[in-house]
Amino acid sequence: MNILIVEPSKIFQLSLEGIFKDYATSFFACTSGSRALEIYESSPIDLICLSFYLSDIDGLELVSQIRKLKFGETIPILMITSKESQEAIAASLHGGVTEIFRKNRLSEIENYLKIYAEHARQQAHLSGNILVIDRDSLQVQEIITYFQDTKLKFIHFTNAEAAAEMARTAEFDLVITSVVLDGRMSGLALIREIRDINETMYRVPILAISAIAHVSQKIELLRAGASDYIQKPVLLEELRVRVKNLLHNKKLFDTVEYQRQQMAELAIRDQLTGLYNRHYLLDIVDRTIQEAYRYNYPISLLVIDIDHFKKVNDTYGHSTGDLVLKGLADLLMETFRGTDTPIRLGGEEFVVLLPHCSSQDAINRAQSLRLQIGELCPGGIRISASVGISVIPSDTNITYEQLFAAADEAVYAAKASGRNCVAFREPVDHTRSLELP
Repeated sequence: MNILIVEPSKIFQLSLEGIFKDYATSFFACTSGSRALEIYESSPIDLICLSFYLSDIDGLELVSQIRKLKFGETIPILMITSKESQEAIAASLHGGVTEIFRKNRLSEIENYLKIYAEHARQQAHLSGNILVIDRDSLQVQEIITYFQDTKLKFIHFTNAEAAAEMARTAEFDLVITSVVLDGRMSGLALIREIRDINETMYRVPILAISAIAHVSQKIELLRAGASDYIQKPVLLEELRVRVKNLLHNKKLFDTVEYQRQQMAELAIRDQLTGLYNRHYLLDIVDRTIQEAYRYNYPISLLVIDIDHFKKVNDTYGHSTGDLVLKGLADLLMETFRGTDTPIRLGGEEFVVLLPHCSSQDAINRAQSLRLQIGELCPGGIRISASVGISVIPSDTNITYEQLFAAADEAVYAAKASGRNCVAFREPVDHTRSLELP
């Protein structure tokens, strides 16, 4: 950052340079307004810090002249003054000063510089995909050229229909649209269209651009879903700041959304095995059973209990026990995919929900699984499991509780039969048992 300091006092110049030293690439210092103008027109300047009183003109006159020069309209100008009058401060701000700092509180300048430097750093690292809809191709090319030092990628359309189609098939980090476009659809209609595509596009910031200065139109654009608004002709430096802010806010929102999804995923996943947990099962099982009734297909449930698991923990330790649980979970994830849902209920007990699976298919799959478990050697030890099976036929009205009770009873029967085997139990339909003969 190149900083110009305009201060008649050499001692005060040095004090300001001490404050700016950690943020400046180079300094330009002078005592007069005329010399400051010469430096500004001959050297690239990013920020100006000046005194209210100079050796030839007052600071406000210098500010007025700078604002008329190339890039002068957007450069930050900080004024240092000992004035306390609110009228003088207001006049300075109206005269084009960006920010005012009092000489007895110069430490506040450093806070400003920290924010300014972070803002500049973020602008230098701008990245993302931007959808631009504007029939003024020359203006769009100016914008693309202006942002060529960033990692922003622009896709340009002149009509809303083509842009809306692209928004349905590609992901964007920002949409910039003019109000008046080629084709039948206006920018206002396009904003509404984009907001209705899906949840992802609903969250994408939209910057509206218009040469029409009607307040009613601005309100309508914001009501339709525009995130921000900028007036034509577009001032590129203003556009850069707004683009940076919108992209930064989206990144923050995306981070929060990602963390929310991670927390939601943690709530339904077993941390050790990575399988879904009991909470997830209870959340989906009734809906899954209702789908089976609606479309008239059977649904089976396997309950898998590792044999002598307490002995594994007591003999080899809990770390080996964890390896056993993880090994079985990995096998379940490899074996049951698609609509099948393997779940760890807790401890050494697992279940698998099997839509479109008849009783005989469930028995066959359970027998195959039992043999695969016998071939596992997690933690260097052989294990076995007892498997209980139950099924809801397509023509009954069985609840999950009844289905699980039958499968759980089948597990106990398998263990009573010597373990390492499969047992089947029919669930009890209580509605039928209450029918009168």
